[in-house]
Amino acid sequence: MQPSPPRLRFGVIIDRDWMPQWQLAVIGALDAGADADLAVLLRARSVGTSAAGAGAPATANRRSLWRLYNNGVVARRARCVRRAGTWAEHVPGVRVLDLDVERRGRWSDYVTEPSVAEVRAADLDFILRFGLGIVRGNVLDAARFGIWSFHHDDERVIRGGPPSFWELYDGLPTSGVLLQRLTDRLDGGIPLARATFRSVLHSYPRNRDRTALGAAELPARVARAARLGLLDPNTLVPTASDAPVRRNPTNPQMLRFLAQQTRRAIGTRTRRVIDADVWAVGIAPTEPFGAGDIPLTGIEWVPELKRSGYLADPFPATRDARTAILVEEFDEPSGRGVISALERVDGDWTLHSHVIDPGVHASYPFLLEHDGDLYCVPETAQAKRVEIWRCVDFPLRWQRAGVLVADAAVVDPTLVRHEGVWWMFGTIGDDEPDAKLSAWSAEALFGPWAPHPLNPLKIDVTSSRPAGTPFVVDGVLYRPAQDCSTSYGSGIVINRVIALDARGLVEEPAGRVTVGKSAYGEGVHTLAFGGGLCVVDGRRFGRSRHRMARELRARLRVARRGR
Repeated sequence: MQPSPPRLRFGVIIDRDWMPQWQLAVIGALDAGADADLAVLLRARSVGTSAAGAGAPATANRRSLWRLYNNGVVARRARCVRRAGTWAEHVPGVRVLDLDVERRGRWSDYVTEPSVAEVRAADLDFILRFGLGIVRGNVLDAARFGIWSFHHDDERVIRGGPPSFWELYDGLPTSGVLLQRLTDRLDGGIPLARATFRSVLHSYPRNRDRTALGAAELPARVARAARLGLLDPNTLVPTASDAPVRRNPTNPQMLRFLAQQTRRAIGTRTRRVIDADVWAVGIAPTEPFGAGDIPLTGIEWVPELKRSGYLADPFPATRDARTAILVEEFDEPSGRGVISALERVDGDWTLHSHVIDPGVHASYPFLLEHDGDLYCVPETAQAKRVEIWRCVDFPLRWQRAGVLVADAAVVDPTLVRHEGVWWMFGTIGDDEPDAKLSAWSAEALFGPWAPHPLNPLKIDVTSSRPAGTPFVVDGVLYRPAQDCSTSYGSGIVINRVIALDARGLVEEPAGRVTVGKSAYGEGVHTLAFGGGLCVVDGRRFGRSRHRMARELRARLRVARRGR
């Protein structure tokens, strides 16, 4: 057995004694990953300002609405910026090294050469920047992999700041995060990892939490890849962006923003109580698929067979000359789903209820054939395991055949055999399930299954969450994924898989699935094949007194906790 690669050593640049929650989350993810050890705190201290350039920044405007809002509302409501305690409390015993820093111009910070020499002597693999302004000079190369810094926006769209703000002001559906290696060129850093989340358009504090806390694991992921030899950060190239540079909003902009937030908050809360998703199953023409958009026309929608609920997540199959579609049968009064089967009998659709009932909420009945048997791998995230069921009498009787993955709330588990290896894709139910894609692999269908060392493999709300049956065209693997950028189930992207192995997943969008105008044109989140059928599901918005009651009860619980 080969020895495990040595853990990386890293330092953190700080300019205050206390840490906010999001920085604690970053350090916690690095510690949990067991790939890097915090070796030194690099505490910045000013040794003066150069006469060259424009002096220190102007004093903050006490009448600035942004300043009042950020220091008041955001500081109280955004968990990510709350004080988590001091560095000494959370990382006791870690060596502290004082960095002498000189401010040149309004924003650029240069570490003095004697301090740079001390940093080099610390023999660090990378440095996290949690303090200072624009870091320049020789300190940028004082660690083996340089200085890593967060930009809580997508620099290809927005440069400057405040973090995760202008996406809401501009009404953008997604908010990005960049982890980059700093260079001496402003806005010319080297991208190390990215994350894209659905914008919380009605709440800036919640949007800050989603981006800052949701992307906290990026340094740990990059550190693991570097430690295992799966990534060499020194081979990556800088980025370039001509996106506009944004500043703190003016008072007129803040007035407009606050009005926007109020309208959106009222609209969002009203829709959550009144609107209910109603999904339906559709039969689409089975034309060959390839790269590019997939327009599905002439869809035959199965009539709504359930009065207080809906059918969704269709997966078709044929066994013994009998064709059926396994679906999630969702019951609105109980808020729970089971796996049922749709079958056309004498021209009419019949629903066989509860063909698989694991005892918890079940959905997404993914089907696959192996060694002559038909298996179903439903989502049972509520039980924190992935079960596999074998068909005994299609489509009515199924038998639990085992557990593929335990102790993980895997959402939409999707299996495919690729280049001699079994792969399972899914997201985790309690950790941004619409954005963070994970994978497991095994040599045999029944395992043992091992999580990919770089999980989550991607964080992108536009193309991560599985959306049906992977397929191969001209030797190329394609993976349907949900586009949840505007809402859950708002669309399907077809990803072209470029590489899938121990080094990770590389894929690119090759097209989209469109269902056109129909009664169920408000969304689509499953595309599946089998038994000579191509099936999708579509959404319309309806009303449900059961959903309304659940939402109102939930809001009452929140209100009581807030007293």
